Amino acid sequence: MYLIMTKNLILLLLALSLFACNQQSEQKLPDSPAVAVVGDFVITADLLKAYLIANGIKNADEATTKQAMENLINEVAVANIAKKNKLSLAPEQLNTIEYLKIRALADVAKKDYLAKNKVTENEITQEYQNGSKQIGDKEYHLHLLMYQDEVQAIKELEKLNTKEDYLALESTFKKDNPNIRGVGDLGWVKLPQLPKSFRDVLPQLKPQTLYKKVLNSKYGAHIIYLEDIRGIVPPKLEDVRQGIVKTLEAKKVSKFTQLAKAKAHVKIKE
Repeated sequence: MYLIMTKNLILLLLALSLFACNQQSEQKLPDSPAVAVVGDFVITADLLKAYLIANGIKNADEATTKQAMENLINEVAVANIAKKNKLSLAPEQLNTIEYLKIRALADVAKKDYLAKNKVTENEITQEYQNGSKQIGDKEYHLHLLMYQDEVQAIKELEKLNTKEDYLALESTFKKDNPNIRGVGDLGWVKLPQLPKSFRDVLPQLKPQTLYKKVLNSKYGAHIIYLEDIRGIVPPKLEDVRQGIVKTLEAKKVSKFTQLAKAKAHVKIKE
């Protein structure tokens, strides 16, 4: 959620600060010790840190920091020339800066909302239980064939009576359709990975079952053969806690965003 700016955007902000030195800013930068002065522009420790972050540098050593300082001094010196010559930023640059400010403020608002609406232990437990229930306690070794024409799928299924019949058809199908993905032996799959029509049927079947109806999904018409079923043990809560917290935070931020949008009374201009 934190805003990490590219080098070019840092330079735009630097240029803006140089051009707008006589204007009153909406929010004053926090005090930071000066590390260099270029003309009348003060490079602070925080600005140098921002430069390092913008260039993807973390935990910079002394040599890297020294080189970064040199690069930043050079850029400020050149920007000072632009200021002296009364050059202006292009409209797209000004709009980029405006957008950066909007995005940064939005990130701050989201962070503040999460700080005031922390994910609770009860929410974590409930999400874990819901997820475990959705996944179930079994996984299925599944084979399937897929046809775009349901009538063709029905005709092919009518020819099949045994596992061997199915496996022979599967082999022929894959040879005839080498570019179709997600067919044949799918290996072990869990119910949430499958279309609803599969989720409704598989729990009712026993291993070594050729299902005698065609299953339809948004992908096509399917013939399925269930080879085996085995039990699974859900991961421990502590092993998935971090992922659950991120999921819940994302849900909270999404709700917060929708509420903010509703309160803003948005009007789209034609």
